[in-house]
Amino acid sequence: MTKYNFRSIKQDIAQDKWHQGYLIYGAEKYLIKQIVESIIDRFVQPELREIDLVKLSLDNDISSETIYKIKQELQTPAFLSERKIILLEKAGIFARAGKGQSESHKKLQKEFDQVVSLLNSNSCMILLEDTLDGRQKRRLKNWQEAGGIIVEVQHEELSVLRRWLQAKAQQKNLRVTAEAADSLIDRCESDMTQIEQEFNKAMLYAEHAKLEGIDLSIIELICKPDLRGTVFNLTDAVSAGQTKRALYLLDTLLILKEPLPLIRFMFTRHIRQLICAKELKNAQDIVDQVGVYPFVARGLIRQSGKMSFEELEYLHRLCFESDWKVKKGHMPDRLSFETLLIEASLTFASKVN
Repeated sequence: MTKYNFRSIKQDIAQDKWHQGYLIYGAEKYLIKQIVESIIDRFVQPELREIDLVKLSLDNDISSETIYKIKQELQTPAFLSERKIILLEKAGIFARAGKGQSESHKKLQKEFDQVVSLLNSNSCMILLEDTLDGRQKRRLKNWQEAGGIIVEVQHEELSVLRRWLQAKAQQKNLRVTAEAADSLIDRCESDMTQIEQEFNKAMLYAEHAKLEGIDLSIIELICKPDLRGTVFNLTDAVSAGQTKRALYLLDTLLILKEPLPLIRFMFTRHIRQLICAKELKNAQDIVDQVGVYPFVARGLIRQSGKMSFEELEYLHRLCFESDWKVKKGHMPDRLSFETLLIEASLTFASKVN
């Protein structure tokens, strides 16, 4: 199964090479939006988009009626544009069925197979999905044989994102340090939409303050909190038995409006990553297998070296139990997480002392 990525599809676009269908999925919505806009701009003028651009946001809830409408649109030529564009967001046809929806999902997939057979050179269908079920090899093969392509767009590598930020800064006659760029990228979990929003704030501040560049202190002052960095500090506090500091760090995040479910998720994920780092020991192996940046991998090695496997597994068990208490309604979310931090800190404090 041949897949395109962002660079290969941009190369096709630059060469004016177009396809009858685009099945696009992945985590990097910023780049996906660029691809979709390029296709629409090529075939449908702005004044004709009410007529020749059909957009359907389905939220993984496509119906037989919607499929019938799509078939009708594919068989109806564009009014004045070179091609009619049919944009389907989250149709869910190429994703796994939801719980208890297996039979109805299969039925809709078979109905949609008829849509795929109608792909033609006078139209262009764009399917935007969050994920793709790679087990649907026959259906994906039929899509490609009908003139459609599959495009996977995941987050860019650190070096690419760093150059992107440096180029943005240069447009404003500013510099940005590698440390500042890396910190911002990590704060935003490599999401280019978030990175751009936060970096624009930093550049506006630097311009207003008549600064020559952007360093880590400006990122700390202007941009969203470093949640991963705080989770590192939170784990350090717990492992050192510093209960008051652990609760202070949690309060700081909550004051900054960070959602508690996200804090809980990040903390639990961090403990799992520490267990992996303890097993792998090598920074490059951690980068490859855990999917973090090199500077994060080095931090994981440093921190995991302070705790034993048994202690990390104990922390992971506390995370599971805390989450279970919330989901079962036995304890409020905040009280449950505070109890986790207190229990873990006191346990480590007894070992430290």
